[in-house]
Parts: sequence; C-alpha cells; structure tokens
Amino acid sequence: MLQGMKHRHAIARALILVVAGLCGLTALVTEHGLRTPVLATRVLDAVAVVGFLVELGLAWRWRSGTRSFLRARWLSLVLTVLLVVQVVLVFAMGSRLLAHGGSWWRPTSLTQMYLVVAQFYVVGVLFAHLPRLHRRFAQLRMRPGVAFVLVFAVVILVGASMLLLPRATPDDVDLSPLDALFTATSAVCVTGLIVRDTATEFTRFGQVLILVLIQLGGLGIMSLSATMVLMLGRGISLRESQFMREVFQVPVLDGVSSVLRFIVLWTLASEAAGAILLYDQLDVLIRDPGERLFTAIFHAVSAFCNAGFSTYSDSLMSWSATGGALWTVALLLVTGGLGFTVMLELLRRLRAFGQGTARSQQPRLGLQTRVVTAWTAGLLVAGAAGLALLEWNGALAGLPWPRRLAQALFQSATCRTAGFNSLDLNLLGPASLFLMVVLMFIGAGSGSTAGGVKINTVAVITSEIRAIAAGRRQLRLRNREIDEVTARRATVVLTVSAMVGALGIFALLILEPLPPLSLVFEAVSALGTVGLSLGVTPQLSVGGKLVIIVLMFVGRLGVLTLAYALARQAREDSVRMPNGRLMIG
Repeated sequence: MLQGMKHRHAIARALILVVAGLCGLTALVTEHGLRTPVLATRVLDAVAVVGFLVELGLAWRWRSGTRSFLRARWLSLVLTVLLVVQVVLVFAMGSRLLAHGGSWWRPTSLTQMYLVVAQFYVVGVLFAHLPRLHRRFAQLRMRPGVAFVLVFAVVILVGASMLLLPRATPDDVDLSPLDALFTATSAVCVTGLIVRDTATEFTRFGQVLILVLIQLGGLGIMSLSATMVLMLGRGISLRESQFMREVFQVPVLDGVSSVLRFIVLWTLASEAAGAILLYDQLDVLIRDPGERLFTAIFHAVSAFCNAGFSTYSDSLMSWSATGGALWTVALLLVTGGLGFTVMLELLRRLRAFGQGTARSQQPRLGLQTRVVTAWTAGLLVAGAAGLALLEWNGALAGLPWPRRLAQALFQSATCRTAGFNSLDLNLLGPASLFLMVVLMFIGAGSGSTAGGVKINTVAVITSEIRAIAAGRRQLRLRNREIDEVTARRATVVLTVSAMVGALGIFALLILEPLPPLSLVFEAVSALGTVGLSLGVTPQLSVGGKLVIIVLMFVGRLGVLTLAYALARQAREDSVRMPNGRLMIG
C-alpha cells in the first residue's frame, strides 16, 4: 500500500516537473525570441516557478531522510532561498522608494526585475534536475546508438524551432522552416554549410543560438548532462557508463568519469585560450571591444568544434593579413580534431616530461595516440605540399612565398573537417579540389569533434592492404596486431561511407542543374562534416537541401552508430553453414 502511494507520488512529481520545465523553457524562449513578449510569457513564467516550488515541497514531504534530501536537492533549496530573499528585497525596497518618486522603482520596473529573478531560478532548477533526467534517460531499455540518434534529432528540431523566432533574424529576412532546419543541422553536426549568411541574415540573438548549437553538437548533450552529475557529487551508474563508453569509446568503465571531466575542462580551456588570443590578434580589424570579444569567442568555439561557422560573409578571407589569427584558428581545429583521449595521453606524457620523470617511467603512448598524431602530421604536410605545388602559379600567385606556404598549410588543415577558408576556393583548379575532396573524406581522429571516415579507419585499411600484399594473415600497425573485428569495422565504415556519399552525389546530380564537380565537393563536404563549399549551397533546391541535411546527419553520427540504431539486436546463429570460396579481384 505504502509502496503504491510512493510510486503514484513519484509519477505526480515527475509530471509536475515536466509541465513546469516546459512552461519555463517556453517562457524563456518567447521572452528573448519575440520582439514584443506577450502576456502568456508572464503566465508561463509564474506557472513554472510555482510548479518547481510545489514539486520541492512534495519531495520534502515524502523525504526518506533529511540528510539524504539535503544532499540530493541542495541546489534547488539554495535557489529557492535566493528567489524568496530577492523577491522580498525587491518589493520591500521598491515600496519604500516608490514614495520618493524614483522612476527605477515603478511597478513595471519591479515586475521586470522579478521576471529576471524568476528566469534565473527556472534555469538554475532545470540544471539542478538535469542529472536526474540524464539518469532516468540512461536507465531506459534503449541501445546507446538509438539514444544517440534520438538526442541529436531532438536538439536539431529544437534548434530549428528557436531559429524561427522573430528576434533570430533581421526584420527584412524571411527564414523558411527548411532553411532553419538546414542551419540547425549544420550547427549541431558541426559542419558549417550555410544556406543563409550567418553574418547578415541572423541577428546577434540568432548567432548566439547557432553558437550554442555548435557547442552542444561538438561536446554532445549526453556528455554535458553526465558532467553535471559529476559536478553535483553524484556517481555515474553502470548503465550511464555504458552510454558514455559507446559515445567516447572509453576502453574501461572506470575511466568514464575522468574522461568526461577532462573533455569538458579541456574544451572550455582550449576555447577560452583561443578566444583570448583571437581577441588580441583581431585588434587591427575590429575596434569595438564588445564586437571583438563576441567574434573571438564565436570563432574559437567554431574552430575547436571543427564547425566552420563564421560571422563574416567571406569566412576568414578578411583575416589573411592577420597571420596570427589564422594560426590560432588552425591550432584550435587541429587540437579539436586529434580527439579527447589522444590529447589526454599527450598531456599526461607532457606533464611527466615537465616534472623530470625518467623516459622509461613516463606514461606510454597508446596505439590510438601514435596512429592519430603520425597520420595527422603526415596528412597536414602532404596536403599543404600538394596544394602549394598545384596552386603556386594559380590561386596562390601574387603572394610572397611565406604567405603561399601558410595559405596552403591552413587550407590543408581546414579541409579536414574544419570548414574555414582563407582564400576563394573557386580560384582553385580541378586537381586541387579533388585533393581537398580526398582530405575531406578522410577527416580527422576518432573520438574527436571532427568528421570524415576518420584517420583510424584509413590506417587500418592501409595495414590490411599491406598484409594482403605481403601474404600475411595478421594485420600489423605500429608493431601491434589488429584484431579481425576492428578490421571488419574499418572496412564497413569505409565501404558504407563511400556508398552513402555516392548515393548523395547521384541524387544531387539528378536534382540540381549545377556543375558536377561543385556537387561532388558539396556532398563530400556534408558527409565529412567539413563545411567547405564552392558557393552552390544557397542555390540548392528543396530536394538538394534535404539530401545535404541527411548527409550531414549521417556524417556526424557515423555509419556504424546509425547501423546499430536501425539494426535489430544481434544474436549468435546456432546453425553454421558450409564454407564457400569466392574469387576476389
């Protein structure tokens, strides 16, 4: 009997939380998204505050113990106390000063101050409940691949809806739902392809929304919510660890918490350092401190997340004269493309070296780190050398030779899923564009914010080719043997990605009366979540935009993740078939 009452009580509290949360989020969005907030916004705000207070009171009434309740709900209690104190002070001081005729203490001003306080309360309580929602979501009987796909789809739809708010675009811009969906998909999938100019067709509010979507897409909603669990002093359950291990490919469950903390802290630290450097380096181009600060933050986040969005219509072409800014962006995008686990190992090795630890006692670099760093350096140099040789008397002509090399190196780095361009890509020859297509298809390291089939996949396929050529059955990579499952996964990723890209190119060639090379470039850029374009993205038809949206979504999540999400639960066949022989090649 008592157990049934507790269960019904828990369901009632959950429903109150859902209603209050939806009301609070709707009020926040309409308050800042509409040019003239309506009365319904105030009502929704009040309903959200009352709902959260009622839920907190019910939780206190059915508490299992005072100490455990305070430990679990301390943030909500602190926010509630601050809300009550703030409201009492505002109205008490306002009523006293109103008699003196102060314009700041008019009833409308008091109401606005209360709404600001209430909105801070709503946001704080939503964050306080995020760990509980994360845990409930992780406990659902749902495979990690399915959860990952659903989370990204929901964030994209919510982001598209928010971009349709009137304050997200200027008065003279009519943003269609399809263009909003395209922009949100490009931001969450950290691609950078645009059908609307981010600089001129979105307001500052719209640009901030795009920035938030980039950050959410680069880090992932699940990693952020799991980090909130850790910040509030709660452990991660076994099911949550399984989710995180699937997302970040952490080899052991015990390493999930430390990897999550490192991911968030390293991301914020890298983006902050990049923003500080860009703020100083953009002094010549942007005189206004506020505008320069936002530009620096936007491009630092966009670069580290390998998104490629820019608040300039010509991407980074206007930054060509400020070499320091380009190098900062290049460093951020390469760092983000290495992968979090690779950076964690490199930093541990660097710290041991700085502490004077003997070489034999320094942490050994794993196979993942050695492969990713070697291939990243090799592809950067090879791509830069190829572009420099092909365009020395072409698109790079007229520049001093140091700037020619710098431009070639920057484009080699950015076409591996970053999406910025510092020169007009339409000036490049067909051979240079084909080289960039190859680099875009390869991408960067696994477990990073970048896309493509990944360096790891290409490295395994290359070792497989060498093994077949040498007549060996074992796959060897950096003096290590690669197991058969990993080799099969690499083959599947490369093959299916090539098939998806070919289908996308075929569909674009049917739907769009545009130059074939430009469509191939566009499709591979979308599938590799790169964001580079030859200027055909705004010219795409409705069908072409939908094809690019699908390619961006598939490219960000990965073909294996989508396959796991769509396939049925695997099972081992009890019946074995006779061996067959088939001629290959």
